[in-house]
Amino acid sequence: MSVAVGVLGLGALVLLDARADAWHQAEQASSNLTRALEGDIARNIHTYDLSLQGAVAALSQPGLDQATPEVRHMALFDRAGTAEYLGSVAVLDAEGTVVANSTSIVPERLNFADREYFRIHLEQPDAGLFISRPYRSRLRKGEPSIAVSRRLPGEGGRFGGVVAGALRLAYFQDLFSKLDLGLQGSVTLLRTDGTVIARHPFRDTDVGRDISNADTFRRVVAAPSGQFIGTAALDGVERLFTFRRVGDLPLILSVGVSTAEVYAAWWNKVRHLGSILLVLCGATVTLCLLFKRELLRRIEAERALTAAAERLSVMAATDGLTGLANRRQFDTTLNQEWRRASRNRTPISLLLLDADFFKAYNDRYGHQRGDEVLRGVAACIRTALLRPVDIGARYGGEEFAVLLPDTDAAGASTIAERIRCAVTDLEIPHAASPTEWATVSIGVSTAHPRHGQQAGLLVEEADRALYEAKRSGRNRVCVAGHFTGARVEPEPLAPGR
Repeated sequence: MSVAVGVLGLGALVLLDARADAWHQAEQASSNLTRALEGDIARNIHTYDLSLQGAVAALSQPGLDQATPEVRHMALFDRAGTAEYLGSVAVLDAEGTVVANSTSIVPERLNFADREYFRIHLEQPDAGLFISRPYRSRLRKGEPSIAVSRRLPGEGGRFGGVVAGALRLAYFQDLFSKLDLGLQGSVTLLRTDGTVIARHPFRDTDVGRDISNADTFRRVVAAPSGQFIGTAALDGVERLFTFRRVGDLPLILSVGVSTAEVYAAWWNKVRHLGSILLVLCGATVTLCLLFKRELLRRIEAERALTAAAERLSVMAATDGLTGLANRRQFDTTLNQEWRRASRNRTPISLLLLDADFFKAYNDRYGHQRGDEVLRGVAACIRTALLRPVDIGARYGGEEFAVLLPDTDAAGASTIAERIRCAVTDLEIPHAASPTEWATVSIGVSTAHPRHGQQAGLLVEEADRALYEAKRSGRNRVCVAGHFTGARVEPEPLAPGR
């Protein structure tokens, strides 16, 4: 059974590691993708901004208004970018009328004073590079676009107009549609005021939508970049969102990967590996049962010849449950070591251990689990004893004794504390204990035997110290009337310890 449990545990660890790895890969891929998209968008808008700055610089040159239309057009728009998604660069005067256009030498006299980008520069001299909300272009049959614009300084610092360029939203849609983010993945480009500029998957109603009140937007606008898990305001899908500010622009790019799809491949692995593990465990259990049956048959055949000898040997020296010395062996050894310490004038120490709230543990978890606790305590005792002359014994029920020849009180206290900590480190759940873990209380006594004294004095002192450890709150070591290592608040000693 232990082999089967071990195989299942190992399989679970492998699957948990694969789960963590799937999530880490999703985080890394989303971060890399967001960084690449942010760089592409920032680079294109920066290139377009250079065209605007070139036009602003050209307009400040003296005598430009006296040049021929061809020369003036070349001076204004020699750096104007040309690409599939870039519209014209236009110069608007202080009234919003187009006075120059990169697409024609003689521009059509249109007025755009009602546009957001014109009003912003009119009202805010320090607006700098401004990116507008999405709008329907009058020049391109209502095609969705955004404007990238800068203010034109007039005489004496007055408003002189605006130079603006149009960028078709199809640029973002085509860029986003090339990405493979799964069936429920999304990419969203936002203004810092919460206006949606572009999104994939595309829905016409999402363009220009204000999500400034959404929890996801408040989280992305609070930092220049980051990742979090949230529910999208636009479609209600839970995603891992990775976001970045687009350069120094008032834009935020957010890439969302569905949390369900992140783990989709992992769940497939769980199903396949889980099936294999179950088959292996079933085969292991079957083989163990067959082996056990055969072993029991052999034991039964040999039991008639060896039972008496084994029974006498076990009764003489060893406790069958814990593997430690039994009470009879302990009493014999105590008397021998007591006499030796009296002859050699050396100290001898005794530890009495008691499992805390053990009756409550048996009542709640059953006697088999209680036996496992006793075995665990016995293992901790064996580990703590480093000398062949030291002896650990099961004293009775849930009580244990440790005899330490030629050991003073300080050394005995050290070993006692080592055993107490080792039992706590087993982390055996115990709901009836204030610590919520299985613990032990330990009483320590040390004596320098004199001729004529009885070893029972050492046991009595250790028992009183154990009682004091129990009375003072358990899970501690008490040494001949004083105690160390308090862990819980003192409480009255419960019946049955």
